[in-house]
Amino acid sequence: MDLYFVPLGGNGFARIMETDSLFVSNSSPGVLKLSRNLGSIEFTNHMSLVQQLLTTCEACLLVSPFLYREFGPLIDGLRLTDRRISLISSCAPRGEDQFEKPFALRSFGRTIKQATGAWPEISINQALHSKIYVFSREGAPFAGVVTSANLTEAGLVRNHETGLVVTHEGQLGQLITLAKSRVDYVNLTEDQIDRLCDAVEAYERRYPRGQDRDFDVGLKNILNTYSTPSAENRDVILSPHARYYIKVSGVKDRPILPGSRRLFAEPRSELDFAKSPDKIRIGDCLLEVAVGGRCFLPYYACASAPRVRSAEEQAGDPDFKRWPYYVYANNLALHYGAAWFEAPIYFDSVVAEFKSHHPNVPLTTAGGDNLVGAMQWGSSYFQVTPEFGRFVRAKIDAFKPPS
Repeated sequence: MDLYFVPLGGNGFARIMETDSLFVSNSSPGVLKLSRNLGSIEFTNHMSLVQQLLTTCEACLLVSPFLYREFGPLIDGLRLTDRRISLISSCAPRGEDQFEKPFALRSFGRTIKQATGAWPEISINQALHSKIYVFSREGAPFAGVVTSANLTEAGLVRNHETGLVVTHEGQLGQLITLAKSRVDYVNLTEDQIDRLCDAVEAYERRYPRGQDRDFDVGLKNILNTYSTPSAENRDVILSPHARYYIKVSGVKDRPILPGSRRLFAEPRSELDFAKSPDKIRIGDCLLEVAVGGRCFLPYYACASAPRVRSAEEQAGDPDFKRWPYYVYANNLALHYGAAWFEAPIYFDSVVAEFKSHHPNVPLTTAGGDNLVGAMQWGSSYFQVTPEFGRFVRAKIDAFKPPS
């Protein structure tokens, strides 16, 4: 049975009633009795409850459309080393929010990284209105708050906000699933958020405050180009100038086979090359294929210029020596990468179907009609025609694992 605290008169104290719910507000103190021998938490408002749950948990998910501009006040004095802290927020591409939110996201990321030692998982839900805070230990949630309070000083301390504390593990799990199932972009990195901030700063240098603040400074395009869409977000649009490349992965002595059930579900990857991929530009599409498995893996959008491993990295890892060049790339097919081995999309059948529809269109820009032949030249990548590239994308986008 949870504890429900009802204010008594004007003395600021509360009496305890047994009920199925526990409420938190910014005007009445309370006590949350935790399970798993974690003791109790005495709190005075949303802020004190969230801060104490942060120090008690091993991982947490914070969901809020509005954020602190600077996150220091939330975690000052808290010991959060090795905590895994995730955030879901919004980043409106128009209006006043676009001028503030990129800097709030950067403050969150940098503040949490300094406190925990790791950059947090930051996701974007452009339709977000919920405020949910869920805290976990040993892989399972133990407490959460569903509330009207945003992750701001006003929301956690000053405003007249009310929240419901949830301690039922099953319900908390459902909250986490619901929150994560509706995001548009996942795992924003520091450099991706820096791009958002740079766009705002560039606009404000040209147009001082006081002018039209509903102008689109380009955040939507930046998110679309440089960020990784969620598995449910199939609305990412590649640049009309994007080129398509086959990215060859695996080698003869280490083939990538469906039977290995290897996951390709990282939102952001480093794709390796034997020779510098100088022709590949940011925004180009990389269709990954598996040597040995003769099938497609996920496809990616290139998110960086080519880079090269340092001499120390190459000396310490034979794979880095063999494939010293790489680009950062955003996985645009997380749904496929997590289950491709259940029903692999074999490129022989895709090629045959494509040629039946487009008999006069070659596969490669060099005029070839055989992917295997092109791969046998030993190249890490080669360019394919836009028609074939779009055909492959459509096949992967439509993928559904067998039930």
